[in-house]
Amino acid sequence: MHKTTLAVSVAALLIGLAAGVVIGQENTNAEIRALHAVYYQYFAEGRADLIAERIYHPNRMSFTANGVTIASGREEVEAGFKRATESLADQGYARSELPNPSICSPNPGTTIVSGMFRRYRGDGSILAELGQTYIYGKTDDGWKIHATINHGPNTVVGC
Repeated sequence: MHKTTLAVSVAALLIGLAAGVVIGQENTNAEIRALHAVYYQYFAEGRADLIAERIYHPNRMSFTANGVTIASGREEVEAGFKRATESLADQGYARSELPNPSICSPNPGTTIVSGMFRRYRGDGSILAELGQTYIYGKTDDGWKIHATINHGPNTVVGC
């Protein structure tokens, strides 16, 4: 009888812990989706200052086909996004969307967002379809993007 009670108690505890992990991941995913939407809004508005202040970690790493670059501070992150948004504005850029992201949290302090994103012109036509992976890390100031990986639109990085 004691063994049965113990087994049932352990099973209930494990189910409760697993449910808590799933709920925690769902909450994190929703929080990251919301933050990512704000990031795309700031990008569309050309707000490099807010991207650098609220979205990206000041020591941002960017992995591209040409290698890795590391921003050495908030000012460098802001300057990079200012150049990017101004260049895209010259091409008629209006907004971006990440329609079907893969979002996973390998641990409570890290979330990976990956997938194909589209950039649109003001007339609604597609400017580009690109692939990107964002690595978010939890900081004392909340979630920040610490690294990005550029890749083809058909590549998705997951857990």
